[in-house]
Amino acid sequence: MTREELGKLRSIQKEVELIKKELNTITEEYVTDKVTGSMVEHPYILTHFKISGYDSEGYSSKVKRLERKLKRKLDELMDERARIEEYIESIDNATVRIILRLRYINGLGWNQIGNELGYSERQCRRKYKEFFEKDVRQCPF
Repeated sequence: MTREELGKLRSIQKEVELIKKELNTITEEYVTDKVTGSMVEHPYILTHFKISGYDSEGYSSKVKRLERKLKRKLDELMDERARIEEYIESIDNATVRIILRLRYINGLGWNQIGNELGYSERQCRRKYKEFFEKDVRQCPF
C-alpha cells in the first residue's frame, strides 16, 4: 500500500463532512406564482390570483439525492477504512503500526504523534519514511 492510498482516507472523510454540511443547509424554497381565472357564474369577470407556498417536490428530491450521495460516500469510507486497518494490523513493527494508525485513522499531525509516543516529530517522520523506503510490501488487495 502506498502513502497516497493511505492519504485517500482523509480526503473521503473531508468529502463526507462537506456533504453533511450541505445536507443541513438545504431549505425548502418558497415559491410564488400568478394565475388567471374567472367567476363560475355570469358575469364572467377575469381575475388574477396569487398562489404561494413551499416547493416540497424540489426540496425532497434535493434531500434524497444528497442522502444517496452521502450513503455512497460513507460506504466507500467504511470499505476503505477496513482495508487500511487490515493493512496496518499486518505490519510487524509495532511503532510503525502505531504511527500509521495515529496518522491515518485518527488524523493526528506529526507533532501530536511524537507527543503520544514520546518521540520527536523528526523521529516519527524518519521511522515513517524508513518503513516506506525499506519495508515496502505489495498490498495483497
